[in-house]
Amino acid sequence: MVMARVWGLLAIAIALSAFAGFAPAADDDKLKEQALKLNDLATPEKMQEKLVALNKDKEGTKALIKAALKAHEAAPDKEKPYKFPASIILAKAAHILKEYDAAETFYKSAVATSTARKEGLRHVQAYEGLLDVYWDQKEFSKVEEVAQRFIEIRGADEVEQAKPFILEQIVKAKAKQGNSAEALQMADNLIKLDDGGWYFLQLKGWVQREGGKLDDAISTYEEVLEKISKSKQLKDEVKTRISRNVRYLLSGLHVDNKAIDKAAEQLQKLIKDDPENPTFYNDLGFIWSDNNIKLDESEAMIRKALELDAKQRQKLLEEKKIDEAEAKKENAAYLDSLGWVLFKNKKYEEAVKYLEAATKDEDEGQHIEIWDHLADALVALGKKKEAVEIWQKCLKLEDVSSRDSERRKKVTEKLRKMKAELAKS
Repeated sequence: MVMARVWGLLAIAIALSAFAGFAPAADDDKLKEQALKLNDLATPEKMQEKLVALNKDKEGTKALIKAALKAHEAAPDKEKPYKFPASIILAKAAHILKEYDAAETFYKSAVATSTARKEGLRHVQAYEGLLDVYWDQKEFSKVEEVAQRFIEIRGADEVEQAKPFILEQIVKAKAKQGNSAEALQMADNLIKLDDGGWYFLQLKGWVQREGGKLDDAISTYEEVLEKISKSKQLKDEVKTRISRNVRYLLSGLHVDNKAIDKAAEQLQKLIKDDPENPTFYNDLGFIWSDNNIKLDESEAMIRKALELDAKQRQKLLEEKKIDEAEAKKENAAYLDSLGWVLFKNKKYEEAVKYLEAATKDEDEGQHIEIWDHLADALVALGKKKEAVEIWQKCLKLEDVSSRDSERRKKVTEKLRKMKAELAKS
């Protein structure tokens, strides 16, 4: 069950689309000129006009970023060529392409070219991007350092209003560095400042989960649900949306806690509440099949997820929000789930077809779990050498979730045993 991080990749992917219309040039001068044109996107409206189509030309974008970075580094500190619009777009483009050094440089430029007192929203946006770059690289001490620097700024209303949420980043960074007790204390302090509200109670649950206190985290999130239901400040539609998110988190916690029936119960409630959401069908089908429960029903659930996803993409195509290529692109996580339930049903050749399709997704398909599933299916077909190659590639992939480190250990052991077996034959 592949879960994506919500904010960063979506926001960055949208920002990357700002390059639609910028054709790759043959030399640095033309590329630098194209990058400089981004300075003209001075208003949100003009920037939004450019944020309409996702740029597929990764190599051209990399060349543009490289040329822009060269120009930025060559210029004296007081004569940097890129204003805030260009800096933030170049930063986000580099970020989605995992050109982290360039992303860091341009986010810092965006911080420098925005003024906390006059351009509060831009200042917040630049800092959030910089925090995300460090987070994605697992440089949690830098996350804490930069977030603390932001807290100490005296700025416009937007800056002051963002500070509680930047404090949240400090709490999470401390938890990631193993300082669970301090992180929990900070979370409790934020809850008190919020008069016992629900928002920072969620943060406490996150810290508890990160620290391996699954039962405590489950209790905390159940308390969050109760507080949301009793809230007089939240509108009904907002209550519904937030409650769904919390239930989804609870389903994952129950999976971590090996309580599959309770996880399934949460997902079934979500399906009843939001029957057009493919994620809930996929996750329910996956956790059942992963635990050898209701395999036929699991397959039906996952195929339903693929069907709903296709309908949603078709609607987006008709609304001209995505292009035809994107409309035809099936969700890698759902393909993986279908391949896995077929594997469980011993339909190995069909399983390999879907699992291979999932791994071909250059973004969502580059996940250790998906590639491990493919290798297992290849072994079942007697293709042991091919499985070894897949496991070797698998171990080069980055961890996406906390579950990946444990899977990495299992993959390493399977690879060791398979190599030994092949050496004997």
